[in-house]
Amino acid sequence: MIKLHPETAKEIAQLINDIDVSNLVRQDENDVNKRIYWHAKEFKAIIKLTEDYGIPHVSYSQAIRCMKKDMYANATLI
Repeated sequence: MIKLHPETAKEIAQLINDIDVSNLVRQDENDVNKRIYWHAKEFKAIIKLTEDYGIPHVSYSQAIRCMKKDMYANATLI
């Protein structure tokens, strides 16, 4: 079995957690702007997981496509 460096494993675990939490919070949010923010946060984590760590994610192409849109790229939590 190949073991990851502890810091790398921690960073990957944090990205997976960010994806899960962002998804859960977004689903329970009624405010459209907040939903967009949480979706963007999820997309960013998916992109980082795939591009920085080589871990494929089923939503990677959607994340890339959506993050090119201003509403996701500039999303903020107000």
